[in-house]
Amino acid sequence: MITLPPDESFGHVIRNLNRLLQRELAQKIGRHGVGIGQWYVLRVLWIQDGLTQSEIAQRAGIAAPSVAITLRSLAAEQLIVREGHPTDQRKNVVFLTKKGRQLESPCLEAAASVNAAALSGMSQQDLAHMMALLVSAQSRLMSGDPTEAE
Repeated sequence: MITLPPDESFGHVIRNLNRLLQRELAQKIGRHGVGIGQWYVLRVLWIQDGLTQSEIAQRAGIAAPSVAITLRSLAAEQLIVREGHPTDQRKNVVFLTKKGRQLESPCLEAAASVNAAALSGMSQQDLAHMMALLVSAQSRLMSGDPTEAE
């Protein structure tokens, strides 16, 4: 059995980095009244408005029941509205309100500042290389065969 110290474990370092990024992001977007759970749903809707709950869940990588709870909170804060689906009466389509759309710029700026802080001092070449490696690792795990070479 191989036991690595935590600071030499890829998974541990990635988890810690993600935790720190999430904490910083939550603080910065929280200043705009947006919770971290709401962020993921809003982020999807800022890219494409007018999606169903299941489409939002899939694009955000969040379980549908969690998205349902988040949509209720966003609706209560008047950041989204739900309208009947044009062809499927069982579904609703989610749209941003003007208030929800107005949060896009300040929240994306906050996210960019978190990324900038984490990546400060890194060359563009190193960043591109790191991103390629991370995307490659992600692809291997998503393919279901972590040993598959690209």
